[in-house]
Amino acid sequence: MKPRWYFFAWFAVLAAVHLAIEGWTDTAAIGLPVGFAATLVLVFVPRLPWWATGEARPDGRRGVLRACLLVLWVLVAAALVDGLVEHPPHGADVVYAGVFVSFFAGASLYGLAKLLPERPSTRRVLRAKFVLATAAVWAVGAFALAAEVAAVVVTGGWLPWVLPVPSVVALLALAVRRADLAVPVRCLASGSWTPVTAAAFDVRPGEPVDGWAVLPGDVRIRFHLPPVPADVAAELRDRRRLWLAAWPSEDLVTGLPDGNSYAVGRIGRRVGGGKNTVPGPAGPR
Repeated sequence: MKPRWYFFAWFAVLAAVHLAIEGWTDTAAIGLPVGFAATLVLVFVPRLPWWATGEARPDGRRGVLRACLLVLWVLVAAALVDGLVEHPPHGADVVYAGVFVSFFAGASLYGLAKLLPERPSTRRVLRAKFVLATAAVWAVGAFALAAEVAAVVVTGGWLPWVLPVPSVVALLALAVRRADLAVPVRCLASGSWTPVTAAAFDVRPGEPVDGWAVLPGDVRIRFHLPPVPADVAAELRDRRRLWLAAWPSEDLVTGLPDGNSYAVGRIGRRVGGGKNTVPGPAGPR
């Protein structure tokens, strides 16, 4: 289960609006830490009911939810701007307001990036993203630690939670992003390729694909691939075959052994019903 990062956005939005309008009050001192703890549960705890998380319903419909979230974002953004204009923060409140406005802006950019259409990538780009993500984790961690140490030296005490919390959130986001990239990097670097029989309807380069495949051991699965590169699409359409890098698990890393493109798919549900389980490779007998 991937973390539900958008709950950090809603927490940041509500906190920013409150601090911009009311300032740092006793309610904020109690409510914000409690709200952040609840947000951590909503972000990282798996298998919460769909009506609590806003994720897709079992039938897959969520268009109304997206429209409601967009309207809510517009209303909150307008309230945030109005609060900063009508009640500009002063003193220490400037720091709090600035941090949560940064949260809101960062979350908005992340949401916008998720709405943009996906495009096939190459292994070279994947490796570059992985190296950048690794460097970013260390850089942000070092910067956060240095900033807190500098604050202790200058002020003689720890800064309020306003500095550690954004640092922890940023580190968690970058660490999860790095872990997501590490899966295809590790599979592609293994040099182990397994051809499997696969089929799908209406396979088009650069478009998502839903299909069926038979893994080793006669394990039948349904799979979903994001926008597939042209060579992977041709292999699936013309030869009804997928080349899988390393052993398949929850993710299917597919490409061509001598190619430079790849796609990371997800295993869906067994054709006959029930959740797929992919057994590991058989050991020596």
